[in-house]
Amino acid sequence: MKKTVVSIVCLATLIIVSWFQYPVWISSVYGNSVSELANKALFGDSFGALNTLFSGLALGGIITSIFLQSQELRETRAEIKGQKEEFKLQTKAMDKQVFETTFFQLLQLHNEIVQSLKTEEDSGGKQHIVNGRDVFRILFIDKFTQKGYIFDYYCMFGEDLYADDIGSQYLKFHRVYGNMIGHYFRNIYQILKYIEQSNVDDKKFYSNLLRAQLSDYELGLLFYNCLSDLGNSKFKLLIEKYEFFEHINQLNRIEGHEIAMYSVKAYGSTNKVFIQLHTLNT
Repeated sequence: MKKTVVSIVCLATLIIVSWFQYPVWISSVYGNSVSELANKALFGDSFGALNTLFSGLALGGIITSIFLQSQELRETRAEIKGQKEEFKLQTKAMDKQVFETTFFQLLQLHNEIVQSLKTEEDSGGKQHIVNGRDVFRILFIDKFTQKGYIFDYYCMFGEDLYADDIGSQYLKFHRVYGNMIGHYFRNIYQILKYIEQSNVDDKKFYSNLLRAQLSDYELGLLFYNCLSDLGNSKFKLLIEKYEFFEHINQLNRIEGHEIAMYSVKAYGSTNKVFIQLHTLNT
């Protein structure tokens, strides 16, 4: 750009100098001979050639101006493109910040729900209160695995309990304890759904953060929750997509044919025990 400006200045200088020096040059050519009048006429006519020269130079100036405008337009476009890319990066960073703010608020809500849980445990013939995450141990082992929910179900509803498949059994269990853990599982589903519908790049990273909050007994109940009608459609698909059982341990209740009811993707690539059981039962 600087070289072009210098060239234009030099060209303008050349034109001005030529204009003033032209009469001197013509006089030196024609001199002061006897035919001075004729020479002067020729001198006047000679400016026609100079005007032609200047017309050519003007055309060159126009072409140069067009070139400079074109170059400036390209630079402007490049600058606008750079600003557009920068705006996209800023927008992406802001979207990520908004997402993470909401995501960690949902995680906080999840932990508050866990801390609010409370139930009773029979220990040596004495009842004592169990709070927080330990509630899932009581629910999974005593109430679900060891069928404690059957007695509670009969006491609450006065009905005989018969459920053939595992999904129906969990529904009966949930009917007794759904008021305690129903909102817990709904919140997990909403967090996974929020991750799925976001525009963040590494969605698996955030689903792993959520999964890291869950104990084995929480994962165990989640396993059966998504095999029942409560979660065997949309919820189960998210569990499989984000490999939510990649680190689940083989708890006493979980059997091979139940493991095979999930896509093998649900167990990631490191849960060799569940992957092997899945293969043997499919």
